[in-house]
Amino acid sequence: MLAVLPTGGGKSLCFQVPALVLPGTTIVVSPLISLMEDQVAALVRRGVAAALLSSSQRQAEQRRVWADYDAGRLKLLYVAPERLAQLVDRKPPRPPPLLAVDEAHCISEWGHDFRPHYRALGKHRAALGGPPTIALTASATPSTRADITRLLRLRRPVVALNSFDRPNLHLSVKRAKSELTRLRETALLLKRQPGTAIVYVPTRNRTDGVASVLRRWGFRASPYHAGLPAADRSALLQQFIDGRIRVMVATNAFGMGIDKADVRLVIHLGIPARPEAYYQEAGRAGRDGNQAWCRLLWLEEDLRLATAMATGTGVLRVGLSRDHLRARTAGLSTMRKYVSSRACRRKTLLEYLGEKVSHCAGCDRCHPRAIHDMIVGLTS
Repeated sequence: MLAVLPTGGGKSLCFQVPALVLPGTTIVVSPLISLMEDQVAALVRRGVAAALLSSSQRQAEQRRVWADYDAGRLKLLYVAPERLAQLVDRKPPRPPPLLAVDEAHCISEWGHDFRPHYRALGKHRAALGGPPTIALTASATPSTRADITRLLRLRRPVVALNSFDRPNLHLSVKRAKSELTRLRETALLLKRQPGTAIVYVPTRNRTDGVASVLRRWGFRASPYHAGLPAADRSALLQQFIDGRIRVMVATNAFGMGIDKADVRLVIHLGIPARPEAYYQEAGRAGRDGNQAWCRLLWLEEDLRLATAMATGTGVLRVGLSRDHLRARTAGLSTMRKYVSSRACRRKTLLEYLGEKVSHCAGCDRCHPRAIHDMIVGLTS
């Protein structure tokens, strides 16, 4: 089965509930340790026998998890894709009752967050006896969905494709005159819109600079990127979840597995190279179903950076097939249209993802008054 559900659409329940009633241990493949830790902790609090295996664990902890697995005491075991081979090597007496592949877009090089270890999952699945499999993702184009099916060796899978549309999200874009005006508008948006917020920037060094400016202007802001030690990232995430950090200034490392329902505002200071990546990051907002705002502020040089990231230059271009490069170029073209054309923002994104849009629930092209009212403080 392939399930494509929007951010906040309940993907985890699609494998957690069956795992409770199926005999044996359901195996869940997930790309992020923090995501696995959060889900396992939530399950254990509810009395479910769940565990994970990760490189961050001590050897004694890993041995305990393996012992519980071998003894059949677990209902769910979470593993990173590179660790699934260890499970195969243990030669379990019977196939798992269910194999769940979370964030399945990572399996495809057409996807926006490709992980090479995901490419071997089809081979590992066969070695485990070909158990029933569910692949889940929040954002995948038709070509990515086809790639997931092929690489996992799914035969005529049921495809559950829910609408990508998030009517509670208001999408808007503005071209800024300078970096200073962009930062000032960011501060204005944060001031007018109460609640927690995420500010996405394209590079690590900009997380520190933007967070520092926002702190000087009175906001509880912190930087977040993949270069921070794992313990620091975990602590920052927990502070954000608890509300001690109001504004997280982050690279795309702050993406999958960020489970905070009441983010009211997501601001992009730059242009992501792929629409899937942008829509997933913007989708961090409003997971509680209440109104939220997604604002992209861009400068001309952002287009040049997005182009370099999408198409690659020099050594980055090595290994890109013609089809892969064409797919990246198509994504870049969509983002260019999203920020600069007169077309409906929502329609531009959703049609790229393969969904027709008959009605815009809210963007600055179709409902220009809404973003104006929010900025001047006429709405909350």
